[in-house]
Amino acid sequence: MSTTLRAPVPVELRSVTGRDRDLFDRIAERYAAKDLRPASRLARRTRLEQTLRVVPQLDRPAIVELGCGAGFAADYLVGSYDTYLGIDHSASLIELARSLNSFSGARFEVADVHDLSADASADVVLMIGVLHHLEDPRGAMAAAVGLLRPGGWLVVNEPQASNPLIGLARRARKTVDGDYSSDQREMTPAELSGLLSGAGLRETRIAAQGLLSTPFAEVVMRPEWAARPAAALACRLDRSLERLLGRALRPFAWNVVAAGQRPAER
Repeated sequence: MSTTLRAPVPVELRSVTGRDRDLFDRIAERYAAKDLRPASRLARRTRLEQTLRVVPQLDRPAIVELGCGAGFAADYLVGSYDTYLGIDHSASLIELARSLNSFSGARFEVADVHDLSADASADVVLMIGVLHHLEDPRGAMAAAVGLLRPGGWLVVNEPQASNPLIGLARRARKTVDGDYSSDQREMTPAELSGLLSGAGLRETRIAAQGLLSTPFAEVVMRPEWAARPAAALACRLDRSLERLLGRALRPFAWNVVAAGQRPAER
């Protein structure tokens, strides 16, 4: 994959808010722990797999993940991609990604999406829980589309606001959890669909994701002996519910997945 960084990479990465930039550097190790604890790991892997389920299965694609965190997608997808490039604004998270998830074909860079060259050749650009942290989601989407090959897919997973009880839980967490960003907001399916279409993508797809498993993905539950089987059951039920209920699940789910395909060149 020919993705490169423009030089020099600026010290101030401009897509995320200043508070979120500082937050993720400060909580990097606690954030990475979610993917190291068995219960949370199950739920986070399920979220990734269900997110990618909305697009066609590709044979060993080149993947770029924007907002990769500690890079565990490279672990969960190992063996299924040709190359994986993880990008994050947090130097602390990228340092952890390099130490924990340096698999063959995977690499990690501290960068902003706008600092990536537009001559990239990604088959899939992945953004999980990223857009709602950004000051300019529309600009970030346009830059992300520039990384795609013709026919490639942009896939995002975002918290959505359809369920008022979930919205209340998120607002409560903002007030009591210092590791939880107060700058983030929910995004509606219509808003995400508009962002995809506005960025020139076609074949847009929307799906609900996460009903019972999402709390396990976001918070390390204890005791582990009880949390792990509970998470496993929640993940199994979510996979079944998302497959069976489809669009009908959307008003109740924690997240919404949106995907769009870059038109093939004529």
